[in-house]
Amino acid sequence: MDFTNFVGFDGKKELLPCGFDTFDSEVKLRQLFLHLSNFVLNSICHFNKYEQKNFAKIPLKNAFESKIKSLLPLHKLNRLNNFDKNRKFNLCSSSTRIINNYYNPKTSQRLIVNSKKLIPAAKLISHCFINNKMQLLMDKNLLFHEFVLEKLRKLHKDKEVLDLGDSISIKQKDVCALKIYTSWKNIQRKDPNIEKEVNHAINVIKEGDYNQVYLIYPKDNDFTRHIPVYVEELKYKTYQIKAIPYSLRSIIRKNI
Repeated sequence: MDFTNFVGFDGKKELLPCGFDTFDSEVKLRQLFLHLSNFVLNSICHFNKYEQKNFAKIPLKNAFESKIKSLLPLHKLNRLNNFDKNRKFNLCSSSTRIINNYYNPKTSQRLIVNSKKLIPAAKLISHCFINNKMQLLMDKNLLFHEFVLEKLRKLHKDKEVLDLGDSISIKQKDVCALKIYTSWKNIQRKDPNIEKEVNHAINVIKEGDYNQVYLIYPKDNDFTRHIPVYVEELKYKTYQIKAIPYSLRSIIRKNI
């Protein structure tokens, strides 16, 4: 498997992005991953600011093990013959089996839990406990896309911000729509290496629905300003193509 576009962990092995901008340490890169993982895991769990800051100090495997533990109710390890029979529970057999297998498939203990509380824990286990091994790998381009999308929705509340899957569209009444493509790619200002993305932007403009296309990448030390792109074959059209740096620093600032 090619791990080039993935971040996360495979057992004790961590796949963190190369250091960039102010993300110059293992702790900051872990914190970045924990924050961005919320976009994919939002229906299962959420790492709050405190967890992001403190779990970043330990390996990602341990961080997710701690998160699973925090999602389980306090009575998770009660034996069948010791639990409070006067307390009512809605048992979820599938979730119970998942959690039992996660802790110890040979144990004689059985979990007596409230299914409403258990389901997130079981779902998280099913996402990151694969073949009896802790593992969670995510597409970094998807994570960056979701991060930019959330930022744009907060910034342009008076406009229509649409997630088109491979791109983002911003529409406003009586104004030509803007199309945005995101990519987690290290950009060097003198040699940005974005020919493929620019050619795609040219085709989008030629189709006529958009005259502005922005190519957004993570901000880095050598990529701090917009890079305008001029295209000879579009010189008689009104258009705008830009490569734009997008900062991820707010993730660190939020958790200080």
